[in-house]
Amino acid sequence: MSDSYKKLFQRTTAGIKPGLDVIAALLEALGNPHHRLAVLHVAGTNGKGSVCAMLESVLRASGFKTGLYTSPHLIDFSERFVVDGKRIPEDRLNDYIWLMEEKADAVEQSTGLRGATFFEMSTAMAFQYFADEKVDVAIIETGMGGRWDATNVVIPLVSVVTHIDIDHTNFLGDTIGKIAAEKAGIIKPGRPVVSAQQCADALAELRQMGEPVICSAEAVSVLKIGEPQRLKIETHSRNLPPINLPLLGGCQRENCAVAVAALEVLADIVDFEPAFKKGLESVEWGARFQTLLTEPLMILDGAHNPSAARALAKTLRELHSGKQIGFIFGFLEDKESVEFLRELKPLASKVWTLPIDAPRGITAEQAAVQCRVAGLEATPAGPSTAWDSAREWASADPDRLIVITGSLYLKQALSGM
Repeated sequence: MSDSYKKLFQRTTAGIKPGLDVIAALLEALGNPHHRLAVLHVAGTNGKGSVCAMLESVLRASGFKTGLYTSPHLIDFSERFVVDGKRIPEDRLNDYIWLMEEKADAVEQSTGLRGATFFEMSTAMAFQYFADEKVDVAIIETGMGGRWDATNVVIPLVSVVTHIDIDHTNFLGDTIGKIAAEKAGIIKPGRPVVSAQQCADALAELRQMGEPVICSAEAVSVLKIGEPQRLKIETHSRNLPPINLPLLGGCQRENCAVAVAALEVLADIVDFEPAFKKGLESVEWGARFQTLLTEPLMILDGAHNPSAARALAKTLRELHSGKQIGFIFGFLEDKESVEFLRELKPLASKVWTLPIDAPRGITAEQAAVQCRVAGLEATPAGPSTAWDSAREWASADPDRLIVITGSLYLKQALSGM
């Protein structure tokens, strides 16, 4: 790891600091690069990254130069900063890190504000990079919430809210209504809002912001007409040809409806014809029901909260009904892991747990204890041992498969396998 990376990642020890004063001051010192961007701003509990990936892929296929900012990264920090489908080059990323460190230190000294966090620095880098690259449209994913999220300095063309559920309760609140109120913070006066289908409490909070909310389930029909994910998509103004979506499962059909609805709204604003078929059929988004190995079948899914576990269970029942499923789990300490596990318990035939080497990661032994609380017996192991044991177990019967889930950080833990 370079010196610039080490200095930046030291800022993760500061944790999460709500508030927009620091990011606003940092961007001011940079000349407010975010003011030069046309933005689609995406918040929500689950599906944010997938919706962002679909938006970006369709817009790029439609001829726009795109910027895509998402988090967390799976393997490499550069994954967070993508222009026209390509990650930022290493040398440029290094230059941006040093620039941000210089500006952040100067802002802290001149204003007396606290130091910028890792996420604030990353967000400022994304805005500066996209502005320097003169992207036509930037797709910006919130980090955790919305109202106090560092990305919430933009005035977007469209605000997009994916499915809202319980997560990050220590920061966002312990009810869906409270969490929705935080996510609703990205809604801006006079700017259209597109939302996934929400429960009554969440929808009420979104509407509380005073802007009309376009519900994707009412604006777009997405029907599965073939395997593995062949879709028929209709909107109020378009009847699309059949589309083969690479992202699988019912939750991705819902995410697709959100992305299509948002693009329809954008098309009315900007006046262009979205290349839906080309863009959706070429979308790539790792660790979302991603096949790592076919013999035996091993799937990686970044589900990390109870709602996502329910969606994962639904997808497994849809695509692999009757199969024996072995799970490899790993968790961060601030997640509702026991409730997550209870959602998947009826499907589990065998369980291993992994440690996650991240600031909030827990050990394999701690994860195994959480499995026992949820009623599952688990074998704690290191990545290599768990991988080999799981492959051996699944290879013994053609009706077995392995699912690796519990955190997006598991992709990094298994990257050397």
